[in-house]
Amino acid sequence: MWGLRVLIPLLGAGALQVSQDPDELWVAAGDRVTLGCRVLEADPWDLLWLEWVKDVGRRVLCAARLRPTTPTPSAPCTPRLHLAWHPPRATLSLLQARGDDVGRYLCRVTLEIPRYATATGNGTRLSVDTAVADGGHQAGLVWGLAGGLGGTALLLGLAFLGHQRWCRNSDTAIYVNVLPPSAQAPKEVLPPPPEMENSWYQEGLYHARDLPSTPQP
Repeated sequence: MWGLRVLIPLLGAGALQVSQDPDELWVAAGDRVTLGCRVLEADPWDLLWLEWVKDVGRRVLCAARLRPTTPTPSAPCTPRLHLAWHPPRATLSLLQARGDDVGRYLCRVTLEIPRYATATGNGTRLSVDTAVADGGHQAGLVWGLAGGLGGTALLLGLAFLGHQRWCRNSDTAIYVNVLPPSAQAPKEVLPPPPEMENSWYQEGLYHARDLPSTPQP
């Protein structure tokens, strides 16, 4: 019995363990997400296989074969997922979080050399707030629609003003070129009334009678 009590702690001390941080993470849509995974192994090891999965039973998101003293710079697994290894910590970076990224992310490690062992982290629950992104998108659509309508209204207003100005210019040209009937027809000179002719004739005779006669030589 005593030997079993001693053996169990010894086996537990050398067992492979994986811890994750944080336990839960809230981000806004479009933010960058960083998930951490720490490999704990008391005994020396040479090679292990690390993979990130989303929820239990889902496909592997990102995986890599790692060595204990060889850092691995950030490498893309997908256009939005990058995995980096800085012993003993592995980091999964998620670019521009979206609503469908919500879920529980697990770091799973399989020790290959010098012995076989496997362990899975406690997981990190990721929540993505899409309200801000949706509101900004809707506001952008509203402003874009308002701008489009405003531009259309401006063009229609300019077209209407141009049409009115053209009509006024056309009307002015027509009125300038058209003369009144009195200006187009030649003026008719009316003869003086008979009374005026007689008075002029008598006045002429009167003046001729009063003229001095020219002396005869």
